[in-house]
Amino acid sequence: MSTRDVQAVIAASGSVRHGTTMLGGSFPGCTCPKTRCGGVAQGTERDGCPEHRRSPTQLWHWAAECSQRLADAQAAVRRGLAVFPLPAGGRVPEPGWQRWATRDEAALPELLADGRNVGISCRVSGVVVLDLDVKEEDGRAVLAELAARGGQSWPETLTVATPSGGQHLYFRVPADCTIGSVSGGRSPLGPGIDVRGPGRRRGGYLVGPGSIVGGLPYLMARDVPVAPLPDWITALLTRQEG
Repeated sequence: MSTRDVQAVIAASGSVRHGTTMLGGSFPGCTCPKTRCGGVAQGTERDGCPEHRRSPTQLWHWAAECSQRLADAQAAVRRGLAVFPLPAGGRVPEPGWQRWATRDEAALPELLADGRNVGISCRVSGVVVLDLDVKEEDGRAVLAELAARGGQSWPETLTVATPSGGQHLYFRVPADCTIGSVSGGRSPLGPGIDVRGPGRRRGGYLVGPGSIVGGLPYLMARDVPVAPLPDWITALLTRQEG
């Protein structure tokens, strides 16, 4: 049976090792019974131990894969984005997902327990996101051409790399912004660029950084502050509304 280097996992997750009082203290609020198989006490964790699967709410501070998801979600929240849970391995949220959106970093471990993916609410976050696809049309090239045509530079803002090779570019918008979500080639920015926005009621959402879909990750490609939506992009997006 394979073993995992628990100390390396703990170091990667930034968490404190836990166990019974006899074994040196416990993680705050931990209800995980992993010490029963003896693996934790020996400094190794046995992948197949059923005790390690009994409390999925606490798996985040032991699995390196989950810790990266948590770290990326924390980075998103620190940039002012509101996170909600998506099904593990999925990208379609449960009904009523809007009520789960939060900027409370302390709520993330439980919110994303059991391998749940990360969702980002555009309305609660106050953002418009450009989804640059590369499957049929190269949205990155289209945006670069739009910028060059107007004498603008490529926007420097928080960016998430998608499994397909595309990008999500996040932009801050005012509270009264009603830019909606458009896709399927109907975006006023051109082919290959979908838009996710706060809309007038519920708003759109994105699969956030740290999520795994089809075995492939959404990665935080540029962890920088979320920039205001550039005026030239605002003009193009609101021209259709007008």
